[in-house]
Amino acid sequence: MDRDPISVASAVVEMGSIDTVYRDLYLERAETLLKPVMSQEDFHHIERQQAMLAELPLAVARALQKEDWPLVKDLSQRTEALKEAVMAQAKRFETARGVYGVTEVKLDPFCRSLQTFTRVASSQLPALRSRVVDQLTALEQSDVPWKDFYTSRRVAFETRAPIGSGSVPEGAVVSASPESVREAAAQALKGGDMRRLAQLADLMPTLMAAPGQRATAGTSQTPQQAGQDLVTAWPTETVTRARELGLGARHLDARVGLASLRHYAWSPSSDALPQSDIQQVALPSGSPEGLRERVEVLMIHPIANSGGARHLPAFLAEDVLVEDFPDPAEGEQSAATTLLPTLELPGRRGLTRATIEHALLTHGVRVVEEALGLDPRVFRLVCIPSDVHLRLGEAEGWGRQPCWTHFDGYLIRTVEGRVRFQALVGGDVRYGGLYDLLGVSRDYATDRLIARFAVVHRERMVAW
Repeated sequence: MDRDPISVASAVVEMGSIDTVYRDLYLERAETLLKPVMSQEDFHHIERQQAMLAELPLAVARALQKEDWPLVKDLSQRTEALKEAVMAQAKRFETARGVYGVTEVKLDPFCRSLQTFTRVASSQLPALRSRVVDQLTALEQSDVPWKDFYTSRRVAFETRAPIGSGSVPEGAVVSASPESVREAAAQALKGGDMRRLAQLADLMPTLMAAPGQRATAGTSQTPQQAGQDLVTAWPTETVTRARELGLGARHLDARVGLASLRHYAWSPSSDALPQSDIQQVALPSGSPEGLRERVEVLMIHPIANSGGARHLPAFLAEDVLVEDFPDPAEGEQSAATTLLPTLELPGRRGLTRATIEHALLTHGVRVVEEALGLDPRVFRLVCIPSDVHLRLGEAEGWGRQPCWTHFDGYLIRTVEGRVRFQALVGGDVRYGGLYDLLGVSRDYATDRLIARFAVVHRERMVAW
């Protein structure tokens, strides 16, 4: 490397805060770069020194009040020495905080429908993309072992990152994307243009149900495949390893009827929709009434996945690896699988989302790559996505017990001008079973809340 590890690690952390769907990979790499010069133990040692440094002035003041001059001298000297030690490690510590002390959720600034919350204006995106491309180009030279990854992400930003206005002309359907059609549909609904809305509703299933090409495990998809089926022929060894961890292979068929509901999803222009409009949404023929409550949540609230991009399920054909244990009955011990100790989790009941997020950021890449033999650039370990839970739940018997399940992603709220994230949970039989969907605090803990993990295609989390 041409630059020192701290500078390179700092650049990698910065990229993870912008290229959020791949943030776990950036953090994994940053930790590898950082460990030889500052381990996690070193980081926590400096944290303790900083805490001591904050307390020492009060101890000095007390000694001074008592006119205990020997103690004043001793504490003053200790304070000065500690201050110098902390200052000497300042740059390393700040970089280490971005690796070992990650607690915040980052949103994808290039996800147009979340700009209300990222507060990155469209006019700022060209400059931001240029900075990202320049930084990734520099990383290709300074972190050669990961050159292929940085190159692939640079090309993605150069060819896919949206930096235009994103507007869809009235009546335009050529080269439309599901996201742009959804936005246009929201505008049509708000304006009462039912004819235009019907046209867009006819277009959406076509876009969402385009036949896909089968991708082999470990093979990245091209940008053109982003809206296509996410199907995989799992290697036999991967299926065996997955079973040892408690994960089973499942195939999800495309659900065009559910996909057609995407155009009702929340958009920045739909916050003022009256409740009566929500109640009038037409569900696919034969849909259970419980589905209406799920759709209402998606209409009223913006939702992001754990990659920081918009959560807008495509309901395409998809293959996943998922923890397939039965929901535990009330008072019953939850299933213990090998995956839990691999993630260094004490169990699956009563975990806060913050605890789960830390475990996944710390160990998720390693589980995918080392334990399952998959490419973490293509696959990611997450809490089971709500749409995967919904599609598998009937056959698996989920949603019939009085317990919530952690779902991947967050409800986004704005409280007193500040963006707040609530962990997505659902599946409690008392509140709608399979169709139950709500947000709770990321620090909320209860024995009625369980964790269920899945390995999914990372492409499902990409918004552009």
